[in-house]
Amino acid sequence: SYPDSARSHQALAENYAALRRTQDAEKEYREALRQRPETPGIHLALGEVYAAASDWVKAEVEFRAEAKLQPGSAEAAYRLGSALLQQGKASDARAELARADRLRPEMPETLYALGKAASLDGDSTAARKAWTDVISIEKTGPLAAQAHFGLAGLYRKQGRTAEAEREM
Repeated sequence: SYPDSARSHQALAENYAALRRTQDAEKEYREALRQRPETPGIHLALGEVYAAASDWVKAEVEFRAEAKLQPGSAEAAYRLGSALLQQGKASDARAELARADRLRPEMPETLYALGKAASLDGDSTAARKAWTDVISIEKTGPLAAQAHFGLAGLYRKQGRTAEAEREM
Protein backbone atom coordinates (compact mmCIF):
# COMPACT_ATOMS: atom_id res chain seq x y z
CA SER A 1 0.00 0.00 0.00
CA TYR A 2 1.11 3.55 -0.65
CA PRO A 3 2.23 5.69 2.29
CA ASP A 4 -0.52 8.16 1.45
CA SER A 5 -3.26 5.52 1.32
CA ALA A 6 -6.53 5.94 3.20
CA ARG A 7 -5.65 2.94 5.38
CA SER A 8 -2.37 4.49 6.52
CA HIS A 9 -4.17 7.72 7.42
CA GLN A 10 -6.73 5.67 9.35
CA ALA A 11 -3.98 3.78 11.22
CA LEU A 12 -2.21 7.03 12.06
CA ALA A 13 -5.52 8.51 13.23
CA GLU A 14 -6.10 5.50 15.52
CA ASN A 15 -2.68 6.05 17.11
CA TYR A 16 -3.36 9.76 17.62
CA ALA A 17 -6.80 8.95 19.08
CA ALA A 18 -5.21 6.51 21.56
CA LEU A 19 -2.83 9.30 22.60
CA ARG A 20 -5.81 11.70 22.93
CA ARG A 21 -4.29 13.93 20.24
CA THR A 22 -7.74 14.94 19.04
CA GLN A 23 -6.80 17.44 16.35
CA ASP A 24 -4.19 15.15 14.78
CA ALA A 25 -6.61 12.20 14.87
CA GLU A 26 -9.36 14.35 13.33
CA LYS A 27 -7.04 15.51 10.52
CA GLU A 28 -5.96 11.93 9.66
CA TYR A 29 -9.52 10.52 9.79
CA ARG A 30 -10.70 13.38 7.55
CA GLU A 31 -7.96 12.56 5.03
CA ALA A 32 -8.89 8.85 5.12
CA LEU A 33 -12.54 9.81 4.49
CA ARG A 34 -11.55 12.19 1.69
CA GLN A 35 -9.75 9.33 -0.06
CA ARG A 36 -12.29 6.59 0.70
CA PRO A 37 -15.58 8.10 1.90
CA GLU A 38 -17.46 4.77 1.86
CA THR A 39 -15.08 2.92 4.19
CA PRO A 40 -17.06 1.51 7.13
CA GLY A 41 -15.79 2.35 10.59
CA ILE A 42 -14.03 5.65 9.90
CA HIS A 43 -17.02 7.87 10.74
CA LEU A 44 -17.60 5.75 13.86
CA ALA A 45 -13.99 6.15 14.97
CA LEU A 46 -13.99 9.89 14.27
CA GLY A 47 -17.27 10.19 16.20
CA GLU A 48 -15.62 8.43 19.14
CA VAL A 49 -12.76 10.98 19.04
CA TYR A 50 -15.36 13.77 19.32
CA ALA A 51 -17.30 11.88 22.01
CA ALA A 52 -14.12 11.47 24.08
CA ALA A 53 -13.72 15.27 23.84
CA SER A 54 -17.44 15.71 24.76
CA ASP A 55 -18.09 17.43 21.42
CA TRP A 56 -21.52 15.82 21.04
CA VAL A 57 -22.65 17.92 18.08
CA LYS A 58 -19.71 16.77 15.94
CA ALA A 59 -19.98 13.22 17.33
CA GLU A 60 -23.65 13.11 16.28
CA VAL A 61 -22.75 14.12 12.71
CA GLU A 62 -20.16 11.33 12.41
CA PHE A 63 -22.29 8.65 14.09
CA ARG A 64 -25.21 9.62 11.83
CA ALA A 65 -22.97 9.26 8.76
CA GLU A 66 -21.85 5.81 9.98
CA ALA A 67 -25.45 4.75 10.69
CA LYS A 68 -26.41 5.80 7.16
CA LEU A 69 -23.43 3.93 5.69
CA GLN A 70 -24.14 0.83 7.83
CA PRO A 71 -27.86 0.72 8.67
CA GLY A 72 -27.43 -2.77 10.15
CA SER A 73 -24.79 -1.67 12.66
CA ALA A 74 -26.08 -1.83 16.24
CA GLU A 75 -22.89 -0.05 17.35
CA ALA A 76 -23.51 2.94 15.05
CA ALA A 77 -27.16 3.17 16.17
CA TYR A 78 -26.11 2.95 19.84
CA ARG A 79 -23.39 5.61 19.44
CA LEU A 80 -25.77 7.93 17.57
CA GLY A 81 -28.45 7.42 20.22
CA SER A 82 -25.95 8.15 22.99
CA ALA A 83 -24.74 11.35 21.28
CA LEU A 84 -28.35 12.49 20.91
CA LEU A 85 -29.04 11.64 24.57
CA GLN A 86 -25.99 13.67 25.66
CA GLN A 87 -27.56 16.67 23.92
CA GLY A 88 -30.93 16.12 25.62
CA LYS A 89 -32.66 15.03 22.38
CA ALA A 90 -34.60 12.35 24.22
CA SER A 91 -37.13 11.21 21.61
CA ASP A 92 -34.57 11.07 18.76
CA ALA A 93 -32.20 9.23 21.10
CA ARG A 94 -34.95 6.73 21.97
CA ALA A 95 -35.58 5.96 18.30
CA GLU A 96 -31.90 5.21 17.63
CA LEU A 97 -31.40 3.28 20.86
CA ALA A 98 -34.52 1.20 20.16
CA ARG A 99 -33.09 0.46 16.70
CA ALA A 100 -29.78 -0.57 18.29
CA ASP A 101 -31.72 -2.83 20.67
CA ARG A 102 -33.56 -4.47 17.76
CA LEU A 103 -30.30 -4.99 15.86
CA ARG A 104 -28.47 -6.45 18.88
CA PRO A 105 -30.86 -7.28 21.72
CA GLU A 106 -30.00 -7.50 25.41
CA MET A 107 -26.95 -5.23 25.36
CA PRO A 108 -26.92 -3.69 28.86
CA GLU A 109 -25.34 -0.39 27.68
CA THR A 110 -28.05 0.06 25.06
CA LEU A 111 -30.83 -0.82 27.48
CA TYR A 112 -29.48 1.52 30.16
CA ALA A 113 -29.30 4.43 27.69
CA LEU A 114 -32.76 3.52 26.37
CA GLY A 115 -34.11 3.73 29.94
CA LYS A 116 -32.46 7.09 30.44
CA ALA A 117 -33.88 8.43 27.16
CA ALA A 118 -37.37 7.11 27.99
CA SER A 119 -37.17 8.69 31.45
CA LEU A 120 -36.13 12.07 29.98
CA ASP A 121 -38.95 11.68 27.46
CA GLY A 122 -41.45 11.27 30.33
CA ASP A 123 -42.18 7.59 29.67
CA SER A 124 -41.59 6.01 33.08
CA THR A 125 -43.11 2.66 32.01
CA ALA A 126 -40.57 2.22 29.18
CA ALA A 127 -37.75 3.46 31.44
CA ARG A 128 -38.70 0.97 34.16
CA LYS A 129 -38.80 -1.90 31.66
CA ALA A 130 -35.40 -1.03 30.14
CA TRP A 131 -33.71 -0.62 33.53
CA THR A 132 -35.30 -3.82 34.89
CA ASP A 133 -33.93 -5.62 31.81
CA VAL A 134 -30.43 -4.22 32.51
CA ILE A 135 -30.58 -5.59 36.06
CA SER A 136 -31.82 -9.01 34.92
CA ILE A 137 -28.88 -9.27 32.48
CA GLU A 138 -26.12 -7.65 34.56
CA LYS A 139 -27.18 -8.53 38.16
CA THR A 140 -24.18 -6.57 39.59
CA GLY A 141 -21.67 -4.04 38.31
CA PRO A 142 -21.76 -0.33 37.50
CA LEU A 143 -24.58 -0.49 34.91
CA ALA A 144 -26.81 -2.52 37.23
CA ALA A 145 -26.09 0.01 40.00
CA GLN A 146 -27.00 2.92 37.70
CA ALA A 147 -30.19 1.10 36.66
CA HIS A 148 -31.16 0.58 40.34
CA PHE A 149 -30.47 4.28 40.95
CA GLY A 150 -32.63 5.25 37.94
CA LEU A 151 -35.46 3.02 39.17
CA ALA A 152 -35.21 4.54 42.65
CA GLY A 153 -35.63 7.99 41.09
CA LEU A 154 -38.69 6.86 39.12
CA TYR A 155 -40.30 5.33 42.20
CA ARG A 156 -39.57 8.41 44.31
CA LYS A 157 -41.26 10.64 41.71
CA GLN A 158 -44.30 8.37 41.87
CA GLY A 159 -44.38 8.52 45.67
CA ARG A 160 -43.48 4.83 45.93
CA THR A 161 -41.05 5.37 48.83
CA ALA A 162 -40.65 1.74 49.92
CA GLU A 163 -39.79 0.64 46.38
CA ALA A 164 -37.39 3.56 45.97
CA GLU A 165 -35.62 2.56 49.20
CA ARG A 166 -35.40 -1.06 48.02
CA GLU A 167 -33.72 0.01 44.78
CA MET A 168 -31.16 2.10 46.66
